[in-house]
Amino acid sequence: MIIRILVFICAMIFLIETNYFRTHQEKMYFGMPMKHPETVKTTSKIWMIILALMTILALVAAFTMNLVIIFTTLILGCILELLMAISVSSILLKP
Repeated sequence: MIIRILVFICAMIFLIETNYFRTHQEKMYFGMPMKHPETVKTTSKIWMIILALMTILALVAAFTMNLVIIFTTLILGCILELLMAISVSSILLKP
């Protein structure tokens, strides 16, 4: 039961991040000035789609309680969060 709750919380985190990228296609990231608006818009769309798919996968994992799907969701989530942090920070730090 606790695993189901934790995976559902993971899905909600993915959903919040999806919404952030959906609303920040034309806005600044974290209050930093936009130097490359087209790159920010493209990156936001890509991460919005990826995180929406991860939200769906996490919800499927929460409802089915299949350990393979749960582990896949968590491992993919960790890797994708790392890649998201690298890609967004590289845009923000680009001269």
